[in-house]
Amino acid sequence: MRRAGPPSAGIIGRWEATLRDGVTSSLAITLLAALGSALVLGALAHRLGLAPMIGYIAAGLVVGPFTPGLVADPDEVLALADIGVALLMFSIGLRFRLGELLEVGRLVLIGAPLQVGITLGLGVGVAALAGATLIEALFLGSVASISSSVVLAKVAGEAALGSTPHGRIALSWSIVQDLLTVVLVVLLSAISVPGDAPVLDAVIASAIALGFVAIVLVGGSRLLPAVLGRVALLGSRELFIVAVAVVAIGTAALAQQVGVSVALGAFIAGLALAESDLAASVLGEVVPLRELFATIFFVSVGILLEPAALLAGWPMVLTVLLLILLAKGLPIAAILRAGGQPNGTALRTAGLLAQSGEFSFVLATVGLQLGALDRDTFSQAMGAVVISILVAAPVARAAAGAGSWLDRRSASGPREIMLSRGGMRRHVVLIGFGAVGRTVARVLEARSIPWVAIDADYPMVRKALQAGTPLIYGDGSTPTILDAAEIERASTMVIAINDALATTQAARYGLQRNSRLHVVARAHSAQEEAELQRMGVARVITAERELGNELLRHTLWRFGVSER
Repeated sequence: MRRAGPPSAGIIGRWEATLRDGVTSSLAITLLAALGSALVLGALAHRLGLAPMIGYIAAGLVVGPFTPGLVADPDEVLALADIGVALLMFSIGLRFRLGELLEVGRLVLIGAPLQVGITLGLGVGVAALAGATLIEALFLGSVASISSSVVLAKVAGEAALGSTPHGRIALSWSIVQDLLTVVLVVLLSAISVPGDAPVLDAVIASAIALGFVAIVLVGGSRLLPAVLGRVALLGSRELFIVAVAVVAIGTAALAQQVGVSVALGAFIAGLALAESDLAASVLGEVVPLRELFATIFFVSVGILLEPAALLAGWPMVLTVLLLILLAKGLPIAAILRAGGQPNGTALRTAGLLAQSGEFSFVLATVGLQLGALDRDTFSQAMGAVVISILVAAPVARAAAGAGSWLDRRSASGPREIMLSRGGMRRHVVLIGFGAVGRTVARVLEARSIPWVAIDADYPMVRKALQAGTPLIYGDGSTPTILDAAEIERASTMVIAINDALATTQAARYGLQRNSRLHVVARAHSAQEEAELQRMGVARVITAERELGNELLRHTLWRFGVSER
């Protein structure tokens, strides 16, 4: 009987085969190649101020079959990418609440679906003129119509999303778009399946999807929390994580078996758990898994990209890019203006949403898997999405600047001013009436110091005005609004907003109009702080530094030590 060789011989042999043939034959090596390259290039993208997903897609190009060197097994990567899609949609379902949909307001509830329909229609028309088939045009229009919440958070900053009018509208718009993505996946999957009666097939597929949704929502909302609750009672975090993965991936796999998309199955599983008391815990456990497999999903997008097709099809790349930037951005701005939002808010919101990202990748990948998109068209569409991510920040800045310029030209929007006709002197002009601004105003009021605040949240301003609060509606960086607050007579200007560009513009104009003005502003980075100080801002508050000082002060006090 021949002795077995050492265990390492097999591993070494596989590595030698990999290096010789170029294609990995081991799941471990595939993961190493995909995640290792994603780590390096994702970190590089982050250092350059780009979304890490750009680095992940570049990593897919590096380990893909169209570039020299080590080639990861595409089938293995794509199989793992399906898990990434499932976990991504599962987490969206977990975070989705019917109450949130109602809270975003009638303008967004009507406007977001209207914008998606307009962009989709324009995309279909333009793509058809470019020679695409109807189903290709539908997928290309869908890819262009949806924005990325990841890119939105990167460009606007998470703080601005919750504290500025355009940030709140953009975030709400993105929530509705996320829900519409699920609808698009279901409908496009249904009409992409070849058959003698495509309309009937689409109706049947939609009925199956609706039946699946109803069963999982009704049954799952009772069964899934009970099952996870039983596992939670065991007191083992490891078992709870395994149970969460089984629920997310298992429901997605079940959906696939009955002819429904993986994305819809996972979303509905998350939705079934969203109202349970376990939702926060489940989301906390699924996020690390989601990030890991979502990274692999973006790597898979890069693997599927063909550089030669991108270069040869540059007219289609440019066409899809213009659809993303203009056929999406302009309708958003027009809908918001028609809904009564000022120019600045409408254009800032449109600028933030004039990009595409993760859900466009999901839609295009579904189209590729169903045969609705060929590899060349897929590569060209994804190339346009990647470029939209790269230009998202400059587009948002340009839109914000254009909005401010239009506001200055037209002085648009109702400027309701609660000032005495005799005017004010040596008062405080407070820009931003959010949580920070209200705190400052409360103390000023208690000390009988005259003040007037400026804020661009019109519904909030109207309520405050009815209560007698001295507020001016408008963009605090606009000269006409600052003049209405009589900035030339003020003693102090407190800038309590999260928008770095608006802060700079307000401070510059205030100091030009009133050389003796004492300006206090907030900043979020050392670079912002240095720029404001160079302009002559008297005091710049950096939140992180002040928090550290307060923590240090309290800690020293505990030990009876003075910070001095």
